[in-house]
Amino acid sequence: FEPKLGHIYDFNVNNHGFVGLFARASPLQSWGPTIVEEWLPSADKVLYLEHVHVLFTHWYIKFNPGHTIWEDIASTYFAMVRLNEYDRNAVLIEYRHFRKKEDEVYQMFQNIIPAFAAKVDSLDNYMNNFSSPLVCFRTIVAGGATTMFSISNEAYTNGKERILYDYRTAILRYHGVNVSHLPSRHRIVLVNKTHTTHRSLRVIKNLVEVKHFIYSTYPKIQLDVIDWNKYTFTQEMHELYKTTILITPCGGISTIIPFLPKGAHAIVMDFYVSKEAYRESDRYRVGESASMDGGF
Repeated sequence: FEPKLGHIYDFNVNNHGFVGLFARASPLQSWGPTIVEEWLPSADKVLYLEHVHVLFTHWYIKFNPGHTIWEDIASTYFAMVRLNEYDRNAVLIEYRHFRKKEDEVYQMFQNIIPAFAAKVDSLDNYMNNFSSPLVCFRTIVAGGATTMFSISNEAYTNGKERILYDYRTAILRYHGVNVSHLPSRHRIVLVNKTHTTHRSLRVIKNLVEVKHFIYSTYPKIQLDVIDWNKYTFTQEMHELYKTTILITPCGGISTIIPFLPKGAHAIVMDFYVSKEAYRESDRYRVGESASMDGGF
């Protein structure tokens, strides 16, 4: 109800909806319900879906694990928990742009979503499973996604620490990590980034020099140089949970830090600004060492 307009039945106004289905949704990428004043159909004539269904979509950009894990997927978990509607058998429904099975975003869906929900499917494919032209949802959740890395939006993550911790822990447990078994001795992991889907590669430029310095300074501490591109996601989770000090390039590759065990430390390195990485709007110039601050 709105005092000037009275009862509102259509939440799609001026070509945009009521809520955004992902963190950076524009008005054209939002969704809104349309309310129709009619009697609810009887349960013997139409299908009623019992479990919670979450309507979402992902940011349609080149694959970045940070945005996919902590914004696109996490927002569905956050929405259920904050609305006190969490359901382990929830169904996540991708509203549009459902990725193909060989796509990295789709593969990340399969790595993360089964940790806290029953399944994920596209809206069209899911609805085609039912012969009835009308389907009723007992509970449907939509909206609530926020950006997790923009410094200007850092305040929106305040107070969500417990939800983030539970989300991260559910993922670790799903991949077979015993979260009660903490490392008993130090292990340093130096990340060698060799792959990217973007135009520039945020690597540790002097990786060999860094490795030699660490080894000579701490000769009795285990040091491993790891290229995550050679590991499955499950293997990655297990290696991280055996790590006490992680030295990593910045960007999406660094957003695995929350999967470290309690008490671990992370060092996020700057990156060398090449001609490919330079953008006029940035504060760093070609040849400089650039940091990548995030609000997460």
